[in-house]
Amino acid sequence: MRGKRKLFNELIPTNTVTGGVKSKRDTGLDKTRDKMAYRYYFHSYICRKRYDDCLVELYNEFDKQTNTIIKNLDLRYDLIKQLINNKTTTAALKKKYPYYNWSVKLA
Repeated sequence: MRGKRKLFNELIPTNTVTGGVKSKRDTGLDKTRDKMAYRYYFHSYICRKRYDDCLVELYNEFDKQTNTIIKNLDLRYDLIKQLINNKTTTAALKKKYPYYNWSVKLA
């Protein structure tokens, strides 16, 4: 039938997509935000760096703009708060993400 493909098949979905399903990109973004939160905790709480210095470190590590870093950290506020409340050690951080350098550099 003329127009069926354009008017019906393209406009009306034939299968229903379940809501709340994350794409691979979203999952990867969540992992990056988690890593950023852990690194922020390390730089700010363990290394005792100033806020702006922490942002510079995260900029150098993740190649993200400062505004993006701040938004991502804001989305992971609860995780950062949990890390602080649990007083997470560098050993635990190293176990979670062994490929990062968790040694404290004294200035």
